[in-house]
Amino acid sequence: MTIASTPTRTEGHLRLHAERVGERTRLTELACRAPLQLMRCHYLDPAMPDMAHATIVSPSGGVLQGDRLRISVRIGAGARLRLDTPSSMRLYRMPDAPAEQLVSLTVEGDGYLEFLPEATIPFAGSDFSSTTTCHVAEGATLVLAEVVSAGRAANGEVHQFKGYRSLIELSRLGDEVAARDATLLDPALGLRVPGRLGGCDALGSLYVVHRAFDVHVLRNAVATAGLAGIYIGASRLPDELGAWLKVLGPDGPRVAAAVAAGAAAAHHAITGSAPPTARRP
Repeated sequence: MTIASTPTRTEGHLRLHAERVGERTRLTELACRAPLQLMRCHYLDPAMPDMAHATIVSPSGGVLQGDRLRISVRIGAGARLRLDTPSSMRLYRMPDAPAEQLVSLTVEGDGYLEFLPEATIPFAGSDFSSTTTCHVAEGATLVLAEVVSAGRAANGEVHQFKGYRSLIELSRLGDEVAARDATLLDPALGLRVPGRLGGCDALGSLYVVHRAFDVHVLRNAVATAGLAGIYIGASRLPDELGAWLKVLGPDGPRVAAAVAAGAAAAHHAITGSAPPTARRP
Protein backbone atom coordinates (compact mmCIF):
# COMPACT_ATOMS: atom_id res chain seq x y z
CA MET A 1 0.00 0.00 0.00
CA THR A 2 1.29 3.45 -0.96
CA ILE A 3 0.64 6.26 1.46
CA ALA A 4 0.47 9.68 -0.18
CA SER A 5 2.40 12.45 1.51
CA THR A 6 0.45 15.41 2.85
CA PRO A 7 2.02 18.83 2.43
CA THR A 8 2.49 20.70 5.69
CA ARG A 9 1.55 24.34 5.30
CA THR A 10 3.42 26.86 7.43
CA GLU A 11 1.73 30.25 7.76
CA GLY A 12 4.68 32.43 8.70
CA HIS A 13 4.52 36.19 8.96
CA LEU A 14 6.62 39.21 9.85
CA ARG A 15 4.95 42.57 10.42
CA LEU A 16 6.88 45.64 11.49
CA HIS A 17 6.41 49.40 11.74
CA ALA A 18 9.45 51.66 12.02
CA GLU A 19 9.14 55.26 13.19
CA ARG A 20 11.45 58.15 13.97
CA VAL A 21 11.58 58.46 17.76
CA GLY A 22 13.84 61.23 18.97
CA GLU A 23 17.18 60.95 17.18
CA ARG A 24 16.81 57.34 16.02
CA THR A 25 14.61 54.95 14.06
CA ARG A 26 12.77 52.57 16.38
CA LEU A 27 10.51 49.59 15.76
CA THR A 28 7.21 50.64 17.30
CA GLU A 29 5.40 47.49 16.17
CA LEU A 30 6.78 44.00 15.59
CA ALA A 31 4.96 40.69 15.20
CA CYS A 32 6.57 37.45 14.01
CA ARG A 33 5.50 33.88 13.45
CA ALA A 34 7.95 31.10 12.56
CA PRO A 35 9.68 30.52 10.27
CA LEU A 36 10.16 34.31 10.03
CA GLN A 37 11.95 36.20 12.78
CA LEU A 38 13.73 39.53 13.10
CA MET A 39 17.01 40.09 14.90
CA ARG A 40 17.34 43.19 17.05
CA CYS A 41 18.18 46.49 15.38
CA HIS A 42 21.72 47.82 15.27
CA TYR A 43 23.05 51.27 14.38
CA LEU A 44 26.11 50.61 12.26
CA ASP A 45 26.77 53.82 10.34
CA PRO A 46 28.50 56.68 12.19
CA ALA A 47 27.57 58.95 9.27
CA MET A 48 23.87 58.07 9.71
CA PRO A 49 23.39 57.29 13.42
CA ASP A 50 19.61 57.44 13.13
CA MET A 51 19.40 54.61 10.56
CA ALA A 52 18.48 51.20 11.95
CA HIS A 53 19.80 47.94 10.48
CA ALA A 54 17.90 44.69 11.03
CA THR A 55 18.16 41.14 9.69
CA ILE A 56 15.32 38.78 8.81
CA VAL A 57 16.16 35.19 9.78
CA SER A 58 14.49 31.83 9.28
CA PRO A 59 15.36 29.01 11.73
CA SER A 60 13.95 26.46 9.26
CA GLY A 61 16.85 27.19 6.89
CA GLY A 62 14.66 27.52 3.82
CA VAL A 63 11.20 27.39 2.27
CA LEU A 64 9.31 24.09 2.26
CA GLN A 65 6.42 22.88 0.15
CA GLY A 66 3.10 24.46 1.07
CA ASP A 67 4.70 27.33 2.98
CA ARG A 68 2.90 30.66 2.85
CA LEU A 69 5.02 33.56 4.04
CA ARG A 70 3.87 37.15 4.57
CA ILE A 71 6.14 40.14 5.19
CA SER A 72 4.67 43.58 5.87
CA VAL A 73 6.91 46.60 6.45
CA ARG A 74 5.80 50.16 7.08
CA ILE A 75 8.28 53.03 7.41
CA GLY A 76 7.00 56.23 9.00
CA ALA A 77 8.00 59.76 8.02
CA GLY A 78 11.64 60.48 8.83
CA ALA A 79 12.48 56.87 9.72
CA ARG A 80 15.35 55.08 7.97
CA LEU A 81 15.76 51.30 7.97
CA ARG A 82 17.86 48.73 6.17
CA LEU A 83 16.57 45.14 6.07
CA ASP A 84 18.67 42.20 4.90
CA THR A 85 19.03 38.44 5.41
CA PRO A 86 22.03 36.50 6.74
CA SER A 87 22.20 34.02 3.86
CA SER A 88 20.52 32.89 0.66
CA MET A 89 16.89 31.83 0.70
CA ARG A 90 16.82 28.13 -0.17
CA LEU A 91 13.74 26.78 -1.93
CA TYR A 92 13.63 23.08 -1.13
CA ARG A 93 12.08 20.32 -3.25
CA MET A 94 8.29 20.64 -3.43
CA PRO A 95 6.81 17.43 -4.87
CA ASP A 96 3.23 18.00 -3.71
CA ALA A 97 2.53 21.72 -3.29
CA PRO A 98 4.14 25.05 -4.25
CA ALA A 99 5.19 27.73 -1.77
CA GLU A 100 4.17 31.38 -1.80
CA GLN A 101 5.52 34.65 -0.43
CA LEU A 102 3.63 37.93 -0.16
CA VAL A 103 5.59 41.10 0.64
CA SER A 104 4.12 44.55 1.29
CA LEU A 105 6.45 47.57 1.60
CA THR A 106 5.10 51.02 2.51
CA VAL A 107 7.32 54.08 2.92
CA GLU A 108 5.65 57.25 4.16
CA GLY A 109 6.63 60.93 4.16
CA ASP A 110 10.39 61.30 3.74
CA GLY A 111 11.06 57.78 5.03
CA TYR A 112 13.87 55.59 3.70
CA LEU A 113 13.90 51.79 3.29
CA GLU A 114 16.50 49.45 1.86
CA PHE A 115 15.20 45.88 1.44
CA LEU A 116 18.23 43.88 0.31
CA PRO A 117 17.83 40.13 0.86
CA GLU A 118 20.50 37.67 -0.21
CA ALA A 119 20.01 35.60 -3.39
CA THR A 120 17.31 32.96 -3.81
CA ILE A 121 18.52 29.43 -4.62
CA PRO A 122 15.80 27.21 -6.13
CA PHE A 123 16.63 23.54 -5.49
CA ALA A 124 15.60 20.84 -7.97
CA GLY A 125 11.85 20.30 -7.85
CA SER A 126 11.01 23.58 -6.11
CA ASP A 127 7.98 25.65 -7.14
CA PHE A 128 7.74 29.18 -5.77
CA SER A 129 5.73 32.36 -6.29
CA SER A 130 6.40 35.79 -4.79
CA THR A 131 4.41 39.02 -5.02
CA THR A 132 5.89 42.28 -3.73
CA THR A 133 3.73 45.41 -3.60
CA CYS A 134 5.49 48.70 -2.90
CA HIS A 135 3.81 51.98 -1.93
CA VAL A 136 6.25 54.88 -1.71
CA ALA A 137 5.35 58.47 -0.84
CA GLU A 138 6.46 61.30 -3.13
CA GLY A 139 9.38 62.35 -0.94
CA ALA A 140 10.31 58.86 0.29
CA THR A 141 12.90 56.34 -0.91
CA LEU A 142 12.87 52.58 -1.47
CA VAL A 143 15.86 50.51 -2.63
CA LEU A 144 14.77 46.94 -3.38
CA ALA A 145 16.89 44.03 -4.66
CA GLU A 146 16.16 40.56 -6.01
CA VAL A 147 18.67 37.93 -7.18
CA VAL A 148 17.80 34.42 -8.43
CA SER A 149 20.45 31.79 -9.09
CA ALA A 150 20.18 28.71 -11.29
CA GLY A 151 20.14 26.32 -8.33
CA ARG A 152 22.77 24.21 -6.59
CA ALA A 153 25.26 24.26 -9.44
CA ALA A 154 27.88 22.37 -7.43
CA ASN A 155 25.40 19.46 -7.21
CA GLY A 156 24.60 19.63 -10.91
CA GLU A 157 21.22 21.25 -10.27
CA VAL A 158 21.06 23.96 -12.90
CA HIS A 159 17.54 25.08 -13.79
CA GLN A 160 16.00 21.90 -12.43
CA PHE A 161 13.28 23.64 -10.42
CA LYS A 162 9.62 23.40 -11.45
CA GLY A 163 8.98 27.11 -11.57
CA TYR A 164 9.90 30.50 -10.17
CA ARG A 165 7.51 33.44 -10.41
CA SER A 166 8.09 36.92 -9.00
CA LEU A 167 5.91 39.99 -9.44
CA ILE A 168 7.08 43.45 -8.31
CA GLU A 169 4.55 46.32 -8.27
CA LEU A 170 5.60 49.93 -7.63
CA SER A 171 3.28 52.84 -6.92
CA ARG A 172 3.11 56.19 -5.21
CA LEU A 173 1.37 56.06 -1.86
CA GLY A 174 -2.37 56.15 -2.48
CA ASP A 175 -2.05 55.87 -6.28
CA GLU A 176 -2.51 53.09 -8.80
CA VAL A 177 0.34 50.83 -9.87
CA ALA A 178 2.83 52.82 -11.96
CA ALA A 179 5.29 50.03 -12.78
CA ARG A 180 5.01 46.25 -12.79
CA ASP A 181 7.88 43.81 -13.38
CA ALA A 182 7.32 40.07 -13.70
CA THR A 183 10.01 37.39 -13.62
CA LEU A 184 8.66 34.06 -14.89
CA LEU A 185 11.11 31.17 -15.06
CA ASP A 186 9.91 27.81 -16.35
CA PRO A 187 12.74 25.38 -17.17
CA ALA A 188 10.30 23.18 -19.10
CA LEU A 189 10.10 25.93 -21.74
CA GLY A 190 13.88 26.33 -21.92
CA LEU A 191 15.76 29.15 -20.24
CA ARG A 192 19.12 29.16 -22.03
CA VAL A 193 17.65 30.49 -25.27
CA PRO A 194 17.64 33.94 -26.91
CA GLY A 195 14.97 36.19 -25.46
CA ARG A 196 15.19 34.51 -22.05
CA LEU A 197 18.45 33.96 -20.19
CA GLY A 198 20.54 33.17 -23.25
CA GLY A 199 23.80 31.65 -22.06
CA CYS A 200 23.38 32.99 -18.52
CA ASP A 201 22.30 31.12 -15.40
CA ALA A 202 21.41 33.85 -12.89
CA LEU A 203 19.57 37.14 -12.94
CA GLY A 204 19.14 40.11 -10.63
CA SER A 205 17.04 43.24 -10.33
CA LEU A 206 17.43 46.48 -8.41
CA TYR A 207 14.69 49.09 -8.05
CA VAL A 208 15.51 52.57 -6.75
CA VAL A 209 12.28 54.45 -6.06
CA HIS A 210 13.48 58.01 -5.47
CA ARG A 211 12.10 60.88 -7.48
CA ALA A 212 14.13 61.57 -10.65
CA PHE A 213 16.99 59.32 -9.54
CA ASP A 214 19.81 59.38 -12.11
CA VAL A 215 19.94 56.03 -13.92
CA HIS A 216 23.60 56.60 -14.83
CA VAL A 217 24.52 56.05 -11.18
CA LEU A 218 23.51 52.39 -11.53
CA ARG A 219 25.14 51.90 -14.93
CA ASN A 220 28.43 53.38 -13.82
CA ALA A 221 28.51 51.44 -10.56
CA VAL A 222 28.23 48.05 -12.25
CA ALA A 223 30.46 49.01 -15.17
CA THR A 224 33.30 49.89 -12.80
CA ALA A 225 32.85 46.84 -10.54
CA GLY A 226 35.07 44.70 -12.82
CA LEU A 227 32.73 41.68 -12.96
CA ALA A 228 33.43 39.42 -15.96
CA GLY A 229 30.57 37.87 -17.93
CA ILE A 230 27.95 40.31 -16.67
CA TYR A 231 25.27 41.85 -18.89
CA ILE A 232 23.35 44.85 -17.59
CA GLY A 233 20.52 47.12 -18.59
CA ALA A 234 19.22 50.15 -16.73
CA SER A 235 16.45 52.62 -17.42
CA ARG A 236 14.15 55.15 -15.80
CA LEU A 237 10.97 54.12 -14.07
CA PRO A 238 7.75 55.82 -15.30
CA ASP A 239 6.32 58.98 -13.71
CA GLU A 240 9.78 59.92 -12.36
CA LEU A 241 9.59 57.13 -9.80
CA GLY A 242 13.32 56.53 -10.11
CA ALA A 243 15.38 53.91 -11.95
CA TRP A 244 15.87 50.18 -12.22
CA LEU A 245 18.68 47.81 -13.07
CA LYS A 246 18.63 44.34 -14.64
CA VAL A 247 21.61 41.98 -14.49
CA LEU A 248 22.33 38.66 -16.22
CA GLY A 249 25.40 36.62 -15.42
CA PRO A 250 27.02 33.18 -15.33
CA ASP A 251 26.40 32.56 -11.63
CA GLY A 252 24.61 33.88 -8.57
CA PRO A 253 27.63 35.39 -6.76
CA ARG A 254 28.63 37.63 -9.66
CA VAL A 255 25.07 38.77 -10.29
CA ALA A 256 24.62 39.44 -6.56
CA ALA A 257 27.86 41.46 -6.55
CA ALA A 258 26.61 43.58 -9.46
CA VAL A 259 23.29 44.27 -7.75
CA ALA A 260 25.10 45.08 -4.48
CA ALA A 261 27.33 47.54 -6.34
CA GLY A 262 24.26 49.29 -7.71
CA ALA A 263 22.59 49.37 -4.28
CA ALA A 264 25.73 50.83 -2.66
CA ALA A 265 25.96 53.51 -5.34
CA ALA A 266 22.30 54.40 -4.88
CA HIS A 267 22.79 54.65 -1.11
CA HIS A 268 25.74 57.01 -1.59
CA ALA A 269 23.97 59.15 -4.18
CA ILE A 270 20.85 59.60 -2.04
CA THR A 271 22.30 59.86 1.47
CA GLY A 272 25.70 61.39 0.69
CA SER A 273 27.68 58.65 2.46
CA ALA A 274 28.85 55.14 1.62
CA PRO A 275 26.94 52.27 3.25
CA PRO A 276 28.59 50.64 6.26
CA THR A 277 30.45 47.36 5.90
CA ALA A 278 28.10 44.38 6.16
CA ARG A 279 28.30 42.32 9.34
CA ARG A 280 28.15 39.10 7.32
CA PRO A 281 31.52 37.46 6.47
